[in-house]
Amino acid sequence: MKKLIFPCLLFSLLMGCNKEDSVDVNQDKIYTDYEMFYNANSDKTVVIARFRFGDATGTVLELSDGAHVLYNTDTLTYNNLYAGHAKEYAGEVTAGTFKYVDVNGDVYNNTVSSTTNIDFEPHFDTIVKSQANTLTWVGSPLGANEYVSVFIGSWTWGQDALAVQNQVGSTNIILGVNQLSNLAVGGSTVYMDRVEAHDVTEGTSKGGRIRSRYRPANQSVQIVP
Repeated sequence: MKKLIFPCLLFSLLMGCNKEDSVDVNQDKIYTDYEMFYNANSDKTVVIARFRFGDATGTVLELSDGAHVLYNTDTLTYNNLYAGHAKEYAGEVTAGTFKYVDVNGDVYNNTVSSTTNIDFEPHFDTIVKSQANTLTWVGSPLGANEYVSVFIGSWTWGQDALAVQNQVGSTNIILGVNQLSNLAVGGSTVYMDRVEAHDVTEGTSKGGRIRSRYRPANQSVQIVP
């Protein structure tokens, strides 16, 4: 089900099954990854704190032996679905602070900025495979440290497309012919995420990333030759 690659749920679920307790590793070698993700399709915000040994691709860690992480005043508990410590909220949540306390009692605070809205234009309902298509979004131009990802896919493996725009000041993304070549003619679904990402301000020697992500309601389109 390639469709799940963009939402990343399948990947997170599989990775979450192979994890270690944070007490078993050098605390200064823990890489931290924080995210605040609003999804308009469900009208829910999920905040996620992920911990890995060594770097962004290292072994997933579950906090243990007194180590814990909060979002504002709420304790985040480990969730296999997200391969990290998470909590869901109704509606869109504004900026907040992750507070991570490791086994040694060292404290790291990192604040995530509010999500920036983005949406599809109402008339965006067709993608022509034989030519480049311009997807202009409804929302402000991209700022520093922002990017927009667009994923187009169906339930059939391999019949998908992915494009990313990260140029400051951009208001659209170009879907080239080569990117569209795998799409099947007929109905498809377009997902779009707007992300602002930074390095953490407080972290171990391995550092980390913190991001806010906004996903508008998915768009149904027709793929034509």
